[in-house]
Amino acid sequence: MRVKGLVLNVAWYCFGIITMGTLTIFTKNPEKSPVISAKQAKKDAMMPADIPFALRDEFQKDESTVMSAKQAKRDAMMPADIPFTLRDGFQNTNRMSNRMRCNCSGVKYEKILKVMETEEPKEVEDRRKVELQKFKRRTKSSKETLMIVNGSVPLSYPVQGVVVAPEEWEDIPGLKVVDNTLRNKYKVKLSSSELGVLTIRATVPKVRVDGLGTATLTIISRFLAHLNRQLEFVVYVNTVFDIDARDFVRFSYLHHEAIFPINIRVRRSPTLYDPRPGNINDKVTIITKTFLRYPSVRLLIQSIQTYYPKMRIIVADDNRPFEDLQSEHVDHYIMPHKSGWFGGRNLGVSQVITPYLLWLDDDYVFHEETKLEVMVDILDNSNLDVVSGLRGDKILYYNKMAVIPGEDDDDGVCIWHQQYKNYGKVPGFPNCYFSTRLENFFMGRTDGVRSVGFYPAYSRKADEEFYLDALGKLRMAACKGVHIHHNRTWSNLYNTHRWGRDIKDYHEMQDRIIYFRNNANCWHYV
Repeated sequence: MRVKGLVLNVAWYCFGIITMGTLTIFTKNPEKSPVISAKQAKKDAMMPADIPFALRDEFQKDESTVMSAKQAKRDAMMPADIPFTLRDGFQNTNRMSNRMRCNCSGVKYEKILKVMETEEPKEVEDRRKVELQKFKRRTKSSKETLMIVNGSVPLSYPVQGVVVAPEEWEDIPGLKVVDNTLRNKYKVKLSSSELGVLTIRATVPKVRVDGLGTATLTIISRFLAHLNRQLEFVVYVNTVFDIDARDFVRFSYLHHEAIFPINIRVRRSPTLYDPRPGNINDKVTIITKTFLRYPSVRLLIQSIQTYYPKMRIIVADDNRPFEDLQSEHVDHYIMPHKSGWFGGRNLGVSQVITPYLLWLDDDYVFHEETKLEVMVDILDNSNLDVVSGLRGDKILYYNKMAVIPGEDDDDGVCIWHQQYKNYGKVPGFPNCYFSTRLENFFMGRTDGVRSVGFYPAYSRKADEEFYLDALGKLRMAACKGVHIHHNRTWSNLYNTHRWGRDIKDYHEMQDRIIYFRNNANCWHYV
């Protein structure tokens, strides 16, 4: 009996040793084992917020189903193998992403822009392409970069909205790994591209972090919850100065990878104007440019002072000889002789200190329907930058103007027009219509108009050029409810200056400027 009992004890002891060894092997190799220890399961069930952390010294910042075989076969098809039919309106064989492409040959109502006649056109075109590439390099930081998130990526990360000032740091919120598979260890890698480095502002126990303060940060832990807790404290530090640029961070786990942007942006102080409640004279300055039409500009000033006697008026004048227009509330600026229309507009805008300016030609006349309060109300209560009204006996004027790329991205563009077409009504203002070209009777935000400016080479006439420069920079609308008379004034001397024998030369100069400066090959009127 003693021998039998001893044998049984030995057998049970061996069985126990074998069992414990097996369990140990499975515990140390959880990826190969279906068995999870209670302790391990408890740790992985922890919420990230329950895991303690210690802030690092330099970051003491306040914390505020089964698929059928047939279905599987269908889903295994490559998208490019599936046929499609283009709908009407999308028959673009060059690039489906573009609404349209243009070329400047054989189109009705086309105006071809000319290059310098004294030089070989090929030489000018080559120089233009060189300057285009320089422009693209200067503005590449503000260009949107296409980023596509692949399906079934077990990563959480910010798609946009992370902004850091130069030489400062910022949290990268939303970083997280979602993985329901128990693994021996969890490892992620984050890499910045060129403008900064990555580090952490707090340490979490049972987590190893390599590459602090470098472009590549590696985080490893046996526990997913701890890893995710550590990801909450990853920060981006800018090291390369720029005023408005974009860096990219790669976030990888196993064979999965995501890319998201970090915006580098200098903080800008706002520009505010004290409107002094209830006083329109402190909100609006009127500017005009006069040449060879003193009777007209005097009538304009008189009409303004009839309805707005205390509103400041700025007159830019390049006449010779000149007459004195200076008076109370009228500032008369004398320019060099024949400085030109856009030069005068620049001078006038440069002297405005009110939040809004009203631009109008020197042969306009105020009357009882010239209600500037309507324009002020629209600008005060919308995000519009410029609003225009009705002029003379014309109907409300608006225009759809757009830049259409050539057949290749480095080709010259077409400037596309649809006259008396608009982009719809302005929300909240049913009498206003979004437009990209207006009348020369408009009220605008001073800083917005000043930021676009008026190219001074256009000295005699330029009805479209300001709006071409303002495309994509200013929100504009044509609005009913404000009207101004047009007192057309002509004289032989004025007509000779504006429409004289050399007008053809002036138009060719305009074409050459737009060809090179705006990279345009033609105007296209629809």
